[in-house]
Amino acid sequence: MLNETEKEAVEKGMKTLWIIWLALMGSLLIYLYIAHAFGDEIMPPMGQDFPLELLRNIFYGLSVIMLIAAHFLRRFIMNAKSTGVSSELFKYRTQSNQPLFIAKYTTAVMVSLALGESIAIYGLVLFLIGAEYQTFYIFLAISTLGMFYFRPKRAELEELARADQPKPAF
Repeated sequence: MLNETEKEAVEKGMKTLWIIWLALMGSLLIYLYIAHAFGDEIMPPMGQDFPLELLRNIFYGLSVIMLIAAHFLRRFIMNAKSTGVSSELFKYRTQSNQPLFIAKYTTAVMVSLALGESIAIYGLVLFLIGAEYQTFYIFLAISTLGMFYFRPKRAELEELARADQPKPAF
């Protein structure tokens, strides 16, 4: 059971994470706007010998790798013990008086969302160098689904808070 301080920390942490998540989802809409408003104007003419198909396949592969990496990095960060490397990773927590479980969860969510966001950037880059709208939409959809999957979840944060509580000594 979480005490009152931990409940307040969970509430504050979730509000912050939801604002960040909404901002990142909004950036996907900005990419969509850029593609439709300026795409035809800023696309450089690419020659026939430009390996667009190869680059598209490389970016598809990177997208799969990013989603897998986001999943495993999120789990790794959330399950990290507060010793060694993870104590260095979360040392900023003491500056903001933030509980360790909030710092862990914030870092895990930010890393996974950033990796998901990069997939949309791959699609935008491909579109701006000559790929069609369909390719851009596919990358945007994969990114949106990934970011939806890795969104902040109160249950995960509360579970992390309970796991971070000291165990009673018998």
